[in-house]
Amino acid sequence: MDMRATINQLSILFILLAVGYVGSKLRALTPDTAKVLTRLLVTVTLPATILSSVIGGGLNVGGAYTAFFMLFVLLAFVIYLVFAHITAHTLVKDRGMRSLFTVCIVFGNVAFMGLPVATAVFGLDAVFYIALFNIPFWIAIFSYGVLLISGKSDSFQLKSLLNPVLISSVLVIPIALSGFRAPDIIVSVFELTGGVTTLASMLIIGITLAQAPIKDVFTRWQLYPLAFVKLILLPVVVWLVFRNFISNEVMLGVLVVLSAMPTASLAAIFAVEYDNNAVTASGIVFLTTLLSGITIPLIVFLLFG
Repeated sequence: MDMRATINQLSILFILLAVGYVGSKLRALTPDTAKVLTRLLVTVTLPATILSSVIGGGLNVGGAYTAFFMLFVLLAFVIYLVFAHITAHTLVKDRGMRSLFTVCIVFGNVAFMGLPVATAVFGLDAVFYIALFNIPFWIAIFSYGVLLISGKSDSFQLKSLLNPVLISSVLVIPIALSGFRAPDIIVSVFELTGGVTTLASMLIIGITLAQAPIKDVFTRWQLYPLAFVKLILLPVVVWLVFRNFISNEVMLGVLVVLSAMPTASLAAIFAVEYDNNAVTASGIVFLTTLLSGITIPLIVFLLFG
């Protein structure tokens, strides 16, 4: 792996994030801009990116590899849960806050941030594995994640799972296994559309961070050990465990890098919707995203350099 090229690619991503942040502070970009970009990302560009990884052909992924990777992803989620529950019960006593901390550790920003970062590090072949990772991620966050934050067993709605990202993530499996190749003009359309994903996702994160309560973030000591577990301990443990079973560098790399992602912005959105420590949730998203600019290159360099 060319570490200089990788660091350059990661630097570009965080510069784009900074553009979103500064643009928001200057009021050139607003929360409404982020909402429009988010709808565009979720309904159009992100599904296009995911599907473009397989409709062009040339991706040689067998059914056994797909099944094994899905199994590894599920095992990784078990690891996340164990560390999340231990961390949450150690740091806070309030039940609602413990649930929030658990969600913030288990669920990383694997869609908006994970896809461009992992692709920058491991290339376009990583998109297929990112799509597979998204399947249990979306199912879990809209069921278990919502249940934890809301505290209500009836808060889950099946229709929330039927979003274009999850549907496209599921579709990549039969497409890849069948060897289907779309006409070149269709492939080009999907690739050009998907090319918007990186810029849009980084701008959204930057705009979102500009709205976070920064003053409250740096005065809450509990957030720092949470960030350490989320950004450093989890990816290192995932690497230590799965390097014994996965010989494919891209497959292992995607699993580790996605484990190193900052807390998903959906955690803050759910916290607002269900009135569960929304300010703290926004602070966690801000802090972990800010620190990930240092920790992600560090993890990549130490484990794959």
